[in-house]
Amino acid sequence: MPPSLTWAHWGADGGDLAVAVVRERLPHPPGFPAYLLLGKLFASLPWGEPAWRLNLMSAVMGAGAGAICTLIGQGEIAFLSGLSLGLAPLFWSQAIVTEVYAPAAFFSSLLLFFTLLKAPAWLLGGLWGLGVGLHPSLILFAPVVGLALSQRRGIIQAIVSFSLVSGLLYGPFILAQQANLSPWADLSTLSGWWSYVSARLYHGYFFSLPLAFWPKRLLAWAGLVSRQFTPVGALLALWGLLGLWRQSRPLALATASAFGAFSLLAIGYNTPDSSVYLVPALPLAAFWLSLGLSELGLKMGRWRWLLTAIPLIQAILFWGSISLSNDLTAMGWAESVLDKAPPNAILLTSADPHTFTLWYAQEVLGKRPDLKVVDKDLWWHEPYRKMVLKELGFEEGGLSLEELLAKTGRPILEVK
Repeated sequence: MPPSLTWAHWGADGGDLAVAVVRERLPHPPGFPAYLLLGKLFASLPWGEPAWRLNLMSAVMGAGAGAICTLIGQGEIAFLSGLSLGLAPLFWSQAIVTEVYAPAAFFSSLLLFFTLLKAPAWLLGGLWGLGVGLHPSLILFAPVVGLALSQRRGIIQAIVSFSLVSGLLYGPFILAQQANLSPWADLSTLSGWWSYVSARLYHGYFFSLPLAFWPKRLLAWAGLVSRQFTPVGALLALWGLLGLWRQSRPLALATASAFGAFSLLAIGYNTPDSSVYLVPALPLAAFWLSLGLSELGLKMGRWRWLLTAIPLIQAILFWGSISLSNDLTAMGWAESVLDKAPPNAILLTSADPHTFTLWYAQEVLGKRPDLKVVDKDLWWHEPYRKMVLKELGFEEGGLSLEELLAKTGRPILEVK
């Protein structure tokens, strides 16, 4: 894990999430209420700075997902599927930074585990509600949950428990965070609340990837998926899925449909970091891998331990590129900017990594409280504009950014 915030592994949002957890305010949409609850527990630990504690939360949740995949596996070498999940580079990269995806994968693992365990419908629905409260993409687990509910009574119970848990998280709990000013939302109206929890700010990215780029994205997806468990592991996972199809076609279809839905989201979401949306689906691939490993292990007999080469190769290949134990780039940059800034200056930013890191340094670590960070790209967003104006002591709502900067009379430092 990195010792603090990092910009590596698409971890730039970590500063916003850390500030939200520690300061009890709303993070970027759609709010991630279950993440905030878990984050409060880890943020109260007595070791390290808050960002390190939230990195630790991702690591614990990632390790938990691997442990659950081991429980799901079969035979003496079942642990290999859990190890391979933990060492899959996309999963591993998200399991050591302050982000929502490793905790989301923990809940997707739990959902798969309790589906196979034939848990009560109310429990399955409640866990699904918690998962969606952590990241709304877990709604794509509907084929797996739906299969489990179709095989037993209690569909109404599951719907009620899902609605109750997710409703409480995105309703009263989210509304309670509004007590502190947030740059992301004004929840004083129903439309404002719905705009926030439905992540309307990001709707333009959904499946907006131009058709001309789809072939390239599909090739990138194929390469990414085959790389996670090594090409041999990917073939074993496919073999396991085919074996599952012979044993239980509904379960094979449900897990493949859910994995396909996450894959479509990752491919069609028009941002450079869209691959991270595949992380909560990787436990499904690890489940198929466990089936393939089990079947091949039986055929190999006493030579089955050679299959430990898969996680070993993963560790050797990816350790150097994944490890961030010495990464101080983000906080080193923040300290440099804060040290050089004149007293009472306004720091103009225009990139999320810069803005969120400075928020964290100021609002969580308490560095240079005399300064004010103003994000030029967020200025158009009304909740953010209102928050900045109020913090700078202006009541006028119609000021442009240029007018505001002129009225403050404070030194202006543009951060790049």
